[in-house]
Amino acid sequence: MAVRAFAALADRPRSPLPRAVPIYLTATSLLAAIYLFVPQLYVAAWALIVLSSLTAFAVGISRNRPRRRQPWLLLSASYLTFAVGTLIALVVVPGQFPSVADLVFLGSSLPLLLGGLIGLTRSGARFPDRAGMLDAVLLTVGAGFLAWIFLINPFLQDPNLSVLEKAVSIAYPLTDVLTLAILARLGLAAARNTSLVFLLASGAGLLTADVLYGLSRLEGIWQLGGPIDLGWLVFYIAGGAAALHPSMIRLTEPQVLTQTQVTLRRGVLTFASLLPPAALLVQALRGPVHDGVVIAVVSAALILLSLARMSAVAGSLRQTLARERELREACEALLVSASADEADAVLRGAVGRMLPPGTEHRIVLELHGEPAAVTAAIGNLTGGLELRYVVTLPAEVAEPLARFELALHCRLAVGDTWIGDLFVGADEPALIGLQEAVPVLAGQAATMIDRIRLNREISRRDSQAYFRTLVLNATEVIAIVDEDNRITYVSPAAEQVVGTAELVGTDFVAIIDAEERDDVRNQLDAARRGAAGEGLSQWQVRRTDGALICTEAVIGDMRSEPGVNGLVVTLRDVTERQRLEQELITRAYVDPLTGLGNRLQFQDDVAAAIAARGDGACGAMIINLDRFRVVNDTMGHDVGDELLIAVAKRLSVLFADRGSVARLGADEFGVLIVDAPNVGYIEQLAQQVVCLSDEAFHVGGSLVAAHLRVGVATTADAGSAKDLMGQADVALDTVPPSGGRRWRRYEASLHAEVLDRMQLRTDLDRAFAEDAFALNYQPIVELGPARTVGFEALLRWPHPERGMVSPAVFIPLAEESGLIVELGAWVLRTAVATAAGWHEQHPQDTPYVSVNVSVRQFRSPDFVDQVLAELERTGLPAHLLTLEITESLLLGEHEGIHADIARLRAAGIKLSIDDFGTGYSSLSYLHRVPVDTLKLDKSFVDTITGSPQQLDLVRGIIQLAATLNLDVVAEGIETEPEHRLLTEAGCRFGQGFLFNRPMSEADAARLIEGSR
Repeated sequence: MAVRAFAALADRPRSPLPRAVPIYLTATSLLAAIYLFVPQLYVAAWALIVLSSLTAFAVGISRNRPRRRQPWLLLSASYLTFAVGTLIALVVVPGQFPSVADLVFLGSSLPLLLGGLIGLTRSGARFPDRAGMLDAVLLTVGAGFLAWIFLINPFLQDPNLSVLEKAVSIAYPLTDVLTLAILARLGLAAARNTSLVFLLASGAGLLTADVLYGLSRLEGIWQLGGPIDLGWLVFYIAGGAAALHPSMIRLTEPQVLTQTQVTLRRGVLTFASLLPPAALLVQALRGPVHDGVVIAVVSAALILLSLARMSAVAGSLRQTLARERELREACEALLVSASADEADAVLRGAVGRMLPPGTEHRIVLELHGEPAAVTAAIGNLTGGLELRYVVTLPAEVAEPLARFELALHCRLAVGDTWIGDLFVGADEPALIGLQEAVPVLAGQAATMIDRIRLNREISRRDSQAYFRTLVLNATEVIAIVDEDNRITYVSPAAEQVVGTAELVGTDFVAIIDAEERDDVRNQLDAARRGAAGEGLSQWQVRRTDGALICTEAVIGDMRSEPGVNGLVVTLRDVTERQRLEQELITRAYVDPLTGLGNRLQFQDDVAAAIAARGDGACGAMIINLDRFRVVNDTMGHDVGDELLIAVAKRLSVLFADRGSVARLGADEFGVLIVDAPNVGYIEQLAQQVVCLSDEAFHVGGSLVAAHLRVGVATTADAGSAKDLMGQADVALDTVPPSGGRRWRRYEASLHAEVLDRMQLRTDLDRAFAEDAFALNYQPIVELGPARTVGFEALLRWPHPERGMVSPAVFIPLAEESGLIVELGAWVLRTAVATAAGWHEQHPQDTPYVSVNVSVRQFRSPDFVDQVLAELERTGLPAHLLTLEITESLLLGEHEGIHADIARLRAAGIKLSIDDFGTGYSSLSYLHRVPVDTLKLDKSFVDTITGSPQQLDLVRGIIQLAATLNLDVVAEGIETEPEHRLLTEAGCRFGQGFLFNRPMSEADAARLIEGSR
């Protein structure tokens, strides 16, 4: 019945309209040539082109009979009203603008066009493709940006246009942008066909002509009959061809997103994202940038849309992983199915679980009574899979699926043998999600059903002759084995599977791999005793060429059957299938970058270790790579990947014989230790992990210092895998990101610390909202005369309950939450205003103010503009502001950062490298990046009085800075010996408690007043 229904669809007569399309295109192209090159006849040629286009619409809609006619009727009405508007513009009000023709265009033609295109995007059982929508919005934002730059803004700025003229002038590009958005949505979501190409060409012609018309009006060079009219002619001609071509009916049919469409979307995303920087570059090269605000807003919008696009991709990947796991479990269940009914139940259950929870669906599995060769009746299936309308299916299939419009049809076949058909009825979004998993599942089900049927048929036959006839063309090896395990018959398939069919009289066990022969003998003996196990056995077979293949074996006791008199052993080569299954498992449980297990594997390993735990202790470590994001942002993701691989290698070497290592997330690793002698042993390993990062990592051609933090939990405190991993996470959260002990084992009291940290983060947000922060200013002095030359602005947080909170505590919290950008902006604004007050009171010899800037704040898009705006607002001279940046900001080849630094220095602002020598110290960047000052970290100053080597190192840094014309400011000077040694070493400036502690704004003002 199914074959007849499909054959009826395949035999539907082809429409004669494909032959009409070339005739139509030839005639209209000749008329277009007459329009362009014979001015005397251009009106007649235009009229004939319009009539031809409208006729093509009428004929195409009536003959092709699309599933939904309304969108095409709206499009034909749009083309008709467009022609009417053009006629009015040419005959009734020639040369007048605006006119009644514009009312027709904007009030009728373009709304009808938009309505028709929107109808096509929503026609058919089309699913809501979030990624496609985002791609269309990206292209629309880019096109709108171009329209603003080249059309809308010039019209708005034209003093010669009235308000009405401006409104009408900008209405055209606005509607063009909307048209482009809908065309992009249609082009990105629909499958490629000739009618769609014509329709897109028609829209492109209209948009091109409108844009050129608008530009020519701005230049005052518009004239009728010029080359611009070619776009409108393409609009008419291609639109008629789109309706006339038979493929127009596919635009209202359900479709599946293809790889070509994905590639096109990537191209659209790249093109749209490059528009704002390209416009900025062009304007910067031609003169001052006029549209900086628009470019910034559009760039921000494109970034946000790109992030949303990435979120959609990440969600899709998570769904794919879940489906792969379900698919693996279903394949395992199918392997042990003993009947077609069991395989049917497994198939139904697996499909139901792969659908979103609560999704209404129906499954129909049609198995053919006798396996048949696949015929042309289903030859139109693409790879054996297609979306079909339920009404076109055979009655016995359509009845249980009647409540759905669509069904996913997948054939069940083994080679050229057609086993049956699988139909899944549901809403289209759910069906699209099954398009990759269902063919694999159906193929496995077909294989198992085919095997079950073959075994039944073998057991049913009553003679060896008939049995041999049956299995001559079987793809499985079928052998009859006597009481001595000698082969009395083997099917021809042995030639392909084993390498030879000359096996009669040989020992069957001899073809089995040597390591499994005893086990196979035992299974054969058990089958003779009637104690054979249920399901399939996995045997390794050694081919005659030495290759080892994996087979599934089924043993049937047919010694009582006349003509057989032996055990029937069926071998199926499943080597390729197992390879694919292993690949699926690897993708689900192995991290592709490092080759380690992923979070799923780690969770399973921890659960297994807890379940099998003996007398020894089990421990879990959660390891975090500090400042990994800084490496990614500054040196690039390739270097970040190299760093992750290097860390994975060191961890793998350390735990080679002690435990298992996994990568849990972006910068997080997990380690499982099993049967440790005691908890102290696990703690020693944690200390060794921390020491792994003492030696810098050589990645990306540079030495990178990356520190590891470790959270440890053991079965001494946890009784389950969930508790063990959760406690390790809690322990990690309490390890400070910098300084101090870099590992910690879970204790019950740590929960209180985590809660306290969460409360402090909440208080931090509230403090910023309530303006509860304050700035202190620590003097920077010239070491010789001890004269105050500047102040460093230091952020302070007087907590109403905790007192003064250390910056070492709340600054990392602000970094984590992203508040650091807003907090840094407040510090900059306050410090600049304070310094401006000093300058107003003491315009001569005013001390400068130094402000710390975080990496995230500096990399924000408008940072440089913000700094320059604050200087302009307060009137502070640029040379009285120093920005302190960290070494990590200067790593990598980021032209944007270097350009921002160049802009700041060109404005007169000074730059200082804070905490020099404690980060990713690489002296190579000092000659590449223009800075003014190095701030020598306090850790160097503290040791110069007791370590000659440290003093020599400090002298070397000071001499290097002098060679590069850089000043050095020593931080944390607290004693006179430190002051003396630094002065003798040539250090000009310093700060520390020896001179003054950080003070309030009022105290700083009094200090300045007293020194004058």
